[in-house]
Amino acid sequence: MILIKLGGSIITDKNKPLAARPEVIDRLAREIASTGEKFIIVHGGGSFGHFKAAEHCIQEGYKSEEQSQAIADIQYDMRILNSMVVDGFHKASMPVASIPSGAISVFDDGRIVEFPVDVLSHYLDIGITPITFGDVVVDRTRGVCICSGDDIMQHLAKNLEVTKCIFVTEVDGMYQNYPPGDGEEPIPVVVPGDDISFSSDRPDVTGGMERKLELMFDIAATGSEVLIVNGLVPDRVKKAIMGEDFVGTVVKGGN
Repeated sequence: MILIKLGGSIITDKNKPLAARPEVIDRLAREIASTGEKFIIVHGGGSFGHFKAAEHCIQEGYKSEEQSQAIADIQYDMRILNSMVVDGFHKASMPVASIPSGAISVFDDGRIVEFPVDVLSHYLDIGITPITFGDVVVDRTRGVCICSGDDIMQHLAKNLEVTKCIFVTEVDGMYQNYPPGDGEEPIPVVVPGDDISFSSDRPDVTGGMERKLELMFDIAATGSEVLIVNGLVPDRVKKAIMGEDFVGTVVKGGN
């Protein structure tokens, strides 16, 4: 079974609030559906989640009633984005089921303690692809917290039999410097301990690329093949799924 993370940066324009990329969503859905493989799809929030979450400090937990409307708004907006992703796969004739992480998961101090993978497995068993996504979720210590798509990918990779994890993003892979400079080429293979410099002017309530890479190393350590692919370039995701040569980065775990 293959896990695919459609990053918020690929299915939305993260520089503009509530700015989806429906044409990209639809093309990626067609590419994925055409392979005939078995998947769980996870997607990020991008500009549907990060702006309001950062403005109201949702990642720090529930502090006051002033955050209540923002929490409700973020969940509402995330379900609008999810409906666009579901619609893309519906148009690609791929049966899918939407499973909001905010409805099924429980965290404690920012970490997953409950996320029923058997629900997703059951849908797979009856020929339906589950789609879940980053969300505002219940947290026993903080009241609420942000569950990122990367958190979900890590949890699923550790608790299901996963052969491949594909992170679909807006860049060609991992670079020596992130974000990359002009003309910089992606690193074909990255391993723990590689000297990579991270800096970003774009706020990210889920921790940014440095944290994402740490989670990828953790996933790779489970034995799953981990790939970073640019979803803005047609057919790269399809090639990565099918095991063909592609431009991108392979992430290796520790020994």
